[in-house]
Amino acid sequence: MVACVTPYYPNVTKYENLLIVDGQLTNLKGPYTVKLSKTLKYSGGNVTLGAGVQSSAEQVSGAKLKIIDNTGLEVQLNEISSGEYSTVDTTFSGVPGRSYKLQINYNDQVYESDFETLKTPTPIDKLYWEYKPLDNNGPNRVQVLLDTYDSTNSTRYYGWEYEETWKFAVPLDIVDNPEWKICYQSDSSFFLNLNTSIQKNSDIINRQLLRTIDESTNRLFFRYSILAKQYSFTEHTYKYFENLISLNQNQGTLFDATPYSLVGNVKNLSNKDVPVLGYFVVSGVSEKRIFIDKSELPQDFNPTKGFEDCNVHVILVPKTYTDFRQNNDVDSLMKLGYVIFAIYDSAIDKDTPAWALSLAKPYCFNCTLTGVNKIPDFWTEK
Repeated sequence: MVACVTPYYPNVTKYENLLIVDGQLTNLKGPYTVKLSKTLKYSGGNVTLGAGVQSSAEQVSGAKLKIIDNTGLEVQLNEISSGEYSTVDTTFSGVPGRSYKLQINYNDQVYESDFETLKTPTPIDKLYWEYKPLDNNGPNRVQVLLDTYDSTNSTRYYGWEYEETWKFAVPLDIVDNPEWKICYQSDSSFFLNLNTSIQKNSDIINRQLLRTIDESTNRLFFRYSILAKQYSFTEHTYKYFENLISLNQNQGTLFDATPYSLVGNVKNLSNKDVPVLGYFVVSGVSEKRIFIDKSELPQDFNPTKGFEDCNVHVILVPKTYTDFRQNNDVDSLMKLGYVIFAIYDSAIDKDTPAWALSLAKPYCFNCTLTGVNKIPDFWTEK
């Protein structure tokens, strides 16, 4: 047995300690945020975690940021947390048809993005779901899809993200805390979905897959909502994200594209030889929301409750104990993260009064540990 691949360690010192820009401006209501950080140091084929070397990206604080449009309007951004900046004017929003750029002043260097035109958002024509039973493509599942159409044929380049929220209930009841029973949990997409109609005569996208949900999650056990966000990108922005996704997702085979430094639309005006990573996105955005209720799904779709490992242990402890953990079983369970959630009068025998202790993991009786018990403003019941 011999090795057939020789490690190659490139000289990437030029790309260490570079500014990374992650920001977005749309026509939706602000405020808008921009995050600034720096690239990590590369050493010996890995990001080293030894003394003096950071294990996470350094956040850039103390910079001065503003958004400038093609009419000369300037909007300042203030630092709201380390490396995160937000527009001061909360009434400001992007105007379709105008062009915008981001300007950054940091450490005696001036950085600017290219002017990007904010495209008119194309409404989502239809957001819907379909049930798919077990087949060669996967288990029982629900697919969320959308259709869109631009009659002016001017969008062509699309991106989609989503925010999902679902209702859930813990299996154990606490009489004194009924507000711990039902909560709502939210999540959002990690990568953009991309598609283009550039090869079509008409600017139409049909049956764009947005999300697949199978029985391994409790998202559809009660009621679920998904908010789709549709971006109308410029060609340059679309190709940037297309290359970014390709570099990050298609890894691990001999047929991968050769990795390269993906430079966005931000430049260092003070030193043009120093690259800047990241992108300041300017895009029109439209939104659409739907709900899916468990009662609308086929009976053979059986999503998990999400609490199958919630076991209750009842242990009798003599009332003479000054500390419940004097009982070895109670002590062992509490070391595993169990807590006492109910205590009742009981007896070990007719001569030994005792407490009956009910123990479980906290997330099995307190939904606020994994969600929020306030009903979202947009939420409606069937």
